[in-house]
Amino acid sequence: MANIALLNRCNLRCPYCFADGYLSSEKDDISVARFEELLDFCAPDGSLGIIGGEPLLHPLFDRLMDIVKDDYRFGKITVFTNGIFIEKHLSAFLDGRLSLLINLNSPSDIGATNFERVEKGISLLEENGVLPFVTVGINVYMENQDFSHQLRIIEKFGFNRVRLSVVIPQDKKAGGIPYFIKMKPTLLGLYSELARLGVSPCYDCNAIPECVFDEREKRLLSSLPFSNSFEREIFMGQRSVCSPVIDIYPDKTATRCFGCYDMCRVSIDEFESIGDLRNYFFKEIDARLVHNYASPKCAGCYKNKVFGCFGGCLCYLEENT
Repeated sequence: MANIALLNRCNLRCPYCFADGYLSSEKDDISVARFEELLDFCAPDGSLGIIGGEPLLHPLFDRLMDIVKDDYRFGKITVFTNGIFIEKHLSAFLDGRLSLLINLNSPSDIGATNFERVEKGISLLEENGVLPFVTVGINVYMENQDFSHQLRIIEKFGFNRVRLSVVIPQDKKAGGIPYFIKMKPTLLGLYSELARLGVSPCYDCNAIPECVFDEREKRLLSSLPFSNSFEREIFMGQRSVCSPVIDIYPDKTATRCFGCYDMCRVSIDEFESIGDLRNYFFKEIDARLVHNYASPKCAGCYKNKVFGCFGGCLCYLEENT
């Protein structure tokens, strides 16, 4: 799936933000003509992500969504949002053509008023029968993080699935595996709560390798009600899936993904298709980094040798080049 960024602005400054390097005080909102041009470029993928910044801040958000909803080259369209402006743009979501991924942030990160607006927005989606098209996400970014507010929302609205992001720290030099070990107690506490609620987890990306967990901890993970066997294998660290997603910005430049934002940025005008662009990033980033190790113990790991595990995000491997 390719993502189109509608703008480079956000109403929040979350402490963990993976898009922080892209956000700018200089306004860069996509035009209708440029949006249609990028849709043509992304159409062969058949699915599309709408990102920002915060995409619902775009002054023409409803108009742009009408355009993409009428474009049946895309079978699935997902809007990634912090959920604060759902009420303002509710009509854009009522026909079921758009899926939403709402990043649930705690009141300590976004303020009590904004948190109330997110909750109200989800209530409106529920009242209008749109909740089946909504997924919520939790960003795990610090030790001993309090998830009680997000878990209350998940339980209140009966969400049976949550998308987890173990946020990549700004300082990646320590490597993925030591970072995962440090974050493990916080994660296991969250997993226990999800198991209690009967909620199925899946990773956004940056999946945790199997070697991070001991046998007792693996039993906790295996007790979670996964949606399917594929997500179970990813979550249990039994396989790794990481391929170029492609984020495209209003100026027609593109990156492999936000995690690899600072590695390589090119103009889509240099490529004939989204497939050619994806192959370029694979050769320039994935193929270059895949033989590096996230940790010294990766050197003797069979899964690493057969590309079944990268030790987390590829961005950790960039630090070891």
